[in-house]
Amino acid sequence: MTKKKLISVVLTVLVLVSAVISAVVYSQRHERFDFSEKSSIAMGTIVTQKVYGDYAAKDIVNTKAVIDGLDDMISWRDSESDIAKLNSGKTMNVAYLAEIIKQCKEISALSGGAFDITVGGISQLWNIGEETQRIPTDEEIADEMKFVGYGKIEVKGSEITLPEGMKIDLGAVGKGMACDMLKAYFDASDLKGAIISVGGSILAWGDYNKAGDKWQIAIAHPREEGEYLGVLSIDEGFVSTSGDYERYFEEDGKRYHHIIDATKGYPAETDLVSVTIVCDSGLLSDALSTACFILGQEKSMPLLEKYNASAIYVDKDMNISVVGDIDFEY
Repeated sequence: MTKKKLISVVLTVLVLVSAVISAVVYSQRHERFDFSEKSSIAMGTIVTQKVYGDYAAKDIVNTKAVIDGLDDMISWRDSESDIAKLNSGKTMNVAYLAEIIKQCKEISALSGGAFDITVGGISQLWNIGEETQRIPTDEEIADEMKFVGYGKIEVKGSEITLPEGMKIDLGAVGKGMACDMLKAYFDASDLKGAIISVGGSILAWGDYNKAGDKWQIAIAHPREEGEYLGVLSIDEGFVSTSGDYERYFEEDGKRYHHIIDATKGYPAETDLVSVTIVCDSGLLSDALSTACFILGQEKSMPLLEKYNASAIYVDKDMNISVVGDIDFEY
């Protein structure tokens, strides 16, 4: 996304800043802790932050540094990042990256390969959300599909090796990873609570008032811009949403979105328009929302059971299905 286009998006989104803190709905019955809030840009998306406790403003500045630092390590667009070096054909010995790839490979196996971080080359062909977005030819996709396949990644201890031509893209888990890192940061802080939205991933941590009321998070409506589907109430945790409305373009009456089915090389054709996942890991919530969207509700149920996750499914007829022990009012 160009700087000009990103600024335009920011101006549009900031009109909804009260909802952007992922629309945290605060109880009026109990006294809130002191708080500070801020919206900024990081990882190519809008980051909204509201933190509670003494000296909260200082911690807002630091959270952006945490996100920017992660992006510097995992962005394929940055030639100095670990991912860019790995994609260039270098064998990398990086413990954190090896662990992430192992987790992603497990989800790939359980999803039958529908979710796969080796679709970097395919994603770059489509380039959805950028000025050069287009529909690639069948031949182009077939050529790039030769390099797709999570099973071809070699991970031995902390050493990672890719086949020549393969390109990893951690876009499907990066924002959830940022939420994981922020939780670790907050765990070591003196703050009382925080609600952080990094694009479609959210961290709800600690408390915002002395009564310990639940966080209330509004889930975006997948077809009505600026509107909300309903309100999710949780004590703490990670929430990630994937849908066909986030980044897409339309041509000849068909919608082409950014969530690629790695078994085909095309945007996933599914019975769903959005999936929201709630679980105790940012990376998992992000990855599972993508995997479940690609698979559809019925085929993705074993993934929820495996990772003890809950989900809110929305199908093309706008029917809502809530799976798991979560409180969602709509």
